[in-house]
Amino acid sequence: MGDGSDIEGLVARKLQQLHTDRGRTLTHLAELTGISVAHLSRFERGERQPSIGSLLQLARTYGISIGKLAADQPDEDYDLVRAGHGVAHENSEGRYEVRATLAVVGLEPPPGTKTGAAHHTGEEWRHLRRGAVVLLPGDEEIALKAGDSIQLDSGRTHRPHNTSTRAARVLASTTSAVHHPVSGPDHP
Repeated sequence: MGDGSDIEGLVARKLQQLHTDRGRTLTHLAELTGISVAHLSRFERGERQPSIGSLLQLARTYGISIGKLAADQPDEDYDLVRAGHGVAHENSEGRYEVRATLAVVGLEPPPGTKTGAAHHTGEEWRHLRRGAVVLLPGDEEIALKAGDSIQLDSGRTHRPHNTSTRAARVLASTTSAVHHPVSGPDHP
């Protein structure tokens, strides 16, 4: 894992840079992402750390990998994350580690954690490595235990709830970074 120094500041600086470089207003970005202008402004000032769902939506909207947004990966034709060098983030929903451009994320929600409702364009796959999690896609309740995997339309509102007595370990992958609606200042 990375040294964790100023991760929140890194994400805030990246978001400010993308916002400025792409020549878009926060109002326009809010329309594209479904994230309020107030939240976007707090993210850019480093006053609030985006949830993993918000990071995925922002990466998709800007047409970059979540690794380039949250892990300060270089602009190469590939993204290489060596063992022990993923960038870890923590917020109210638990710990998560950015591992790849395909939006592969390791999640470690603490016991009893109920995350907020998320929805974003694309497909999502989750594999529970440790613990017990209830996934709530829409009005359904699906109990997952270690070794279980699920794929779902991530545009459908979904919320995980860690029902374990310890931190769960989840590997999640999403295709949400595939579409690029804000590619640059000349984009309509």
